[in-house]
Amino acid sequence: MKVLALRMPSVVFLSGLALLWLGGSRPASSNSHDPSVSVENVPVVVLPFEYFKNHIFVTVQIDSSGQYPCMVDNGFNTDAITERAARAMKLPFHAAGGKTPNAKGLGDGSGPEIFVADNNIVFGVQGFPILTGQVLVLDTSGMEKAMGHTIDCTIGSPLFDRFVVEVDFLKRQLTLYDASNFTYSGRGHSVPLKLAAPPSVEAEVFTQDGRKVKATLGIDLGSDVSFDFWPVFQSKHRILGTREPEVAVASMGLAGGLRESMARLPYVDFAGFSIEKPLAVFQNTARDPGLSKTDGAVGNGLLQRFTVIFDYSRRRLILEPNSSFGDPFTANMTGIGADPYSDPTRGFEVRGVQDGSVGGTAGVRPGDRIVEINGVLCSTLTFETFHHMLTAEGAPFKLKVERGGEKIEISFQTPRLP
Repeated sequence: MKVLALRMPSVVFLSGLALLWLGGSRPASSNSHDPSVSVENVPVVVLPFEYFKNHIFVTVQIDSSGQYPCMVDNGFNTDAITERAARAMKLPFHAAGGKTPNAKGLGDGSGPEIFVADNNIVFGVQGFPILTGQVLVLDTSGMEKAMGHTIDCTIGSPLFDRFVVEVDFLKRQLTLYDASNFTYSGRGHSVPLKLAAPPSVEAEVFTQDGRKVKATLGIDLGSDVSFDFWPVFQSKHRILGTREPEVAVASMGLAGGLRESMARLPYVDFAGFSIEKPLAVFQNTARDPGLSKTDGAVGNGLLQRFTVIFDYSRRRLILEPNSSFGDPFTANMTGIGADPYSDPTRGFEVRGVQDGSVGGTAGVRPGDRIVEINGVLCSTLTFETFHHMLTAEGAPFKLKVERGGEKIEISFQTPRLP
């Protein structure tokens, strides 16, 4: 059985040129974790963000003009503009050339050709320049199509190198502080941060057979999952047992499709917190050796349960649990990927169905329009509500779909991960 999970984890190494890119919980220690940033800190700028499919988008000006949706990804070690947007802005750029003219990354194919803008580019918000420098130009049309969202640019680690960055997932805002005089007097939990793209922390993974396994995990705002483990880590430690229930996952990386498995872990000790029954993704697609300096990554599926403060200047990560901290971990269990921009009055259009998933096996096809789900008319649902219904585990589903002018009834039951 498989589920569809379109994901865009990311990273570009300028020297190595690589691009990489889904339980309740309780504090593991007795320390209080009430949020509070020192009143002495005055924000340089506060950026509201759109949170779309577990990805952060801010609106920026480029060279003092326009309003461009830009994905925030601290795992991306430079800033980039999409080739489409660069051509629309008539920005001159040239091929990077060299021994690695194409970006390496996750996926079974090859990454896009790397271009470099001829001139320094200024990213600004509210009339304030936040970043100035050389940027890459990349064709990310495949990522945009998979995500269903325009990506004009990517803001990477340079922002985090320059500022202390606070990400408040509940308020949907990103706050930048002057790193030179930032102080923290709150009661959030602070852990050492090893700087890289993405930066990493130490964790312990608890397996179904009772073992504790140490892991170095990147903190990656470009990933939408909770925990993501690389093939070498799984091969060495066998975190996912041969008889443990799992769900195959299809996702998208910069270099094409990814083959992965999703399972539920007993818990993970992460940054002073015990994360109970999280969903974890195990990559099966071969990775470039240059991309495996960590054992895996922590993405927004987990980070969204905190206010997160990245303080690169002091090599620390500060986590303040928010009101969603104890929510159970869920994921789409049907294998059906629907268009978030569908008109609900016409039904939710199916953009993709994972091979071998319960939805695909039952007969759902790309292009179908789901007009009713479990007796509820889709015209009465928002996309968020509809998508949430697809996360039900071990649940019977009855769909009515429109296909070629006909209405078809399709039934199936989703798997359950213990």
